[in-house]
Amino acid sequence: MEHITIKKRLSVGLGLFFTCLVLTTVVGLFGGLMISNYTHDNYVLYAQRETPAVAEAVPETAGETAAAPEAEEKSQSVEAAISAGTVGTFSEGGQYTKAQVVEMCAPSVVGIDISYTATMNNFWYGYGQSYEATGSGSGVILTADGYIATCAHVVDKANTVKVTLNDDTEYEAKVVGTDSRNDLAIIKIEATGLIPAAIGDASTLTVGSDVIAIGNPLGELRGTATAGIISATNRTIEVEGTTMTLIQTDAAISPGNSGGGLFDANGKLIGIVNAKVSDSSAEGLGFAIPVDSVVDEISDLLSFGYVTGRPYLGVATQDVSLRTRSGMWYYSDGTRCVMVERVVEGSAADKAGIQDGDLILQLNDTKITSGEDLSNAIAAFKPGDTATLTIQRGGEESTVSVTFGEYAPSKD
Repeated sequence: MEHITIKKRLSVGLGLFFTCLVLTTVVGLFGGLMISNYTHDNYVLYAQRETPAVAEAVPETAGETAAAPEAEEKSQSVEAAISAGTVGTFSEGGQYTKAQVVEMCAPSVVGIDISYTATMNNFWYGYGQSYEATGSGSGVILTADGYIATCAHVVDKANTVKVTLNDDTEYEAKVVGTDSRNDLAIIKIEATGLIPAAIGDASTLTVGSDVIAIGNPLGELRGTATAGIISATNRTIEVEGTTMTLIQTDAAISPGNSGGGLFDANGKLIGIVNAKVSDSSAEGLGFAIPVDSVVDEISDLLSFGYVTGRPYLGVATQDVSLRTRSGMWYYSDGTRCVMVERVVEGSAADKAGIQDGDLILQLNDTKITSGEDLSNAIAAFKPGDTATLTIQRGGEESTVSVTFGEYAPSKD
């Protein structure tokens, strides 16, 4: 299977749009997949998301991971979201015109505006100064009582989240849970009588099937619908260091579409838009998360606020390159790995004897050259699995056995 690497996902920040629009004519174009980065790809500004170099999320408190609540605790609204939504005033048999699909589905798509704290790193304005920035994206209503799906990178580190419905009604929203591995998030507004999207089955799609994307491009054009076809059903790409299998479409996708819906010709939600290639030599390369492939993750986020059954090591790391000394001088020997900056007390890493300052070189037979490598390697295991870490401490290389715990966010 063809494998391509794409570096950025798409959401949009609008605070400095017009100023940076002018700058892009000087800077030019830089290929990649759009995610938050004051980077000017194809003359569009993306909202920055400051992402530390960590191997995995680290809870604020330590200790054994709490067991997930029983499935019986899921609310009826959660089950409704996973089963099916509504198809408006139309019957569910047969295909519809594009206008009918948009009429059915547009009320289930929302605009999302966030504020977050960013850090200024600019020669002219200073380094390390914090300021309030804004960003925008899209979301899809899952339940009549206000649960909404979007992309994790849309609401990551958000201080405030505002949702605008198709009828222009505005609500403050709270983040229920996020899953960075699948780039999913669930947010909640206090509302009733909403129109949830009808959940479809992306596995039934074929290349050439008609689809419609609905979202909030540029954070200003809420309710925008664009039409296209399925270009590939299972495209494996690398997004920000994470390998994902996505639906590829040629429907026009722009910054701000992240978290919006990709609907089939029957008005069923088959994907959550999350990325596109931005390159002067490429056109019509958009991507969406297949909804049917992440039903369990969506259900967990709705019920528990996180995805259950994820392996957990319990370290924060920094990417480093090793150096060797020759006389008075140090030289890089070309070895890249990760350095442990913090070990969570009571975690799997702590129990295995891993210490701050240790260098992680390998996990079983997989060489670790970055925090992304470590996260991807850990993802292949289940809680309770045992693996061997090759580490370096004080210049001496050794191995340690680690038994992975289960990740759950702190409830404090």
